[in-house]
Amino acid sequence: KKQFDEALQMYDKAIEKEPNDLTYYNNKCAVWIEMGADKYDSVLEACQDVVSRRYEINSANPGGASFEKVAKVYCRMASVYEKRKEFDQAIEMYNKALTEDNSRFTRNALREIEKTKADYEKNAYINLEKAEEHRQKGNEYFKEQEWVKAKGEYDEAVKRNPTDAKLYSNRAAALTKLLAYPDALRDLDECLKLDPTFVKAHSRKGAAHFFMKEYHKALQSYEAGLKLEPGNDECLKGREQVLCKIAETNRSGEVDEEQIRHAMADPEIQQILHDPQINMFLKELQTNPKEAQKAMAADSKLQEAVSKLMAAGIIRTG
Repeated sequence: KKQFDEALQMYDKAIEKEPNDLTYYNNKCAVWIEMGADKYDSVLEACQDVVSRRYEINSANPGGASFEKVAKVYCRMASVYEKRKEFDQAIEMYNKALTEDNSRFTRNALREIEKTKADYEKNAYINLEKAEEHRQKGNEYFKEQEWVKAKGEYDEAVKRNPTDAKLYSNRAAALTKLLAYPDALRDLDECLKLDPTFVKAHSRKGAAHFFMKEYHKALQSYEAGLKLEPGNDECLKGREQVLCKIAETNRSGEVDEEQIRHAMADPEIQQILHDPQINMFLKELQTNPKEAQKAMAADSKLQEAVSKLMAAGIIRTG
């Protein structure tokens, strides 16, 4: 059992012997904090009192109220405010402590309390009923083709219920209509993180990649959806659309610079292009196409890599 009374008596004796040293007052306040919430007011009063007398204390005992000791008193006050969830006051105290002594401990404590405050406010905002209200309003705006308003409602819905996968998928649909494809993809990745079986998210990812001319990624997304639901109409139609587009691009013989730029920025495509086997195949494709075709027919890994390069527009057969 913690012997609070004995500890307080010892600090009182120390203060009586040397009343001009903040360390003893601060340690006494630490004991009060351990004793519980009913002592928090006493801590704040004692800390405010010694800080207000810092110059008087320092005059009587040089170093008794040094910058470092005053900083520790402010940190003690911050800890009380943090326990009370009065985060703004806690942040204010840590900032005051930093003006006295710019220590690593205080900087870390300040960063931590700012994060705690943000998490607390985020969690306090969660309300599943309000999230559903905003989702339904968003759906109404979406039907009316009011994409910006729909996104605004989905934004609120996500804040109110950040663990509901379908809300990210809904917002991604609005973002896609607003041509904000990278943002839509971020939402769809979050959706699939929360629910990997959400087929519609795969379908919407396929559409976003298609509009960005990332046909290889669009195919991957549609195929991922079809693995989960082989008869899914959106994924089947989406995949067919992508395959037709790849064939059309091949036949045209024209180089789509935007498509190539997106493909070359893809780490997976870069990895394929840096594979020695792929490099040998690409060289042979130019010098001896028949042998290259034979090699590809006998190697499923090579077939897969070539298919991705063709979908990405890197290899053309037209």
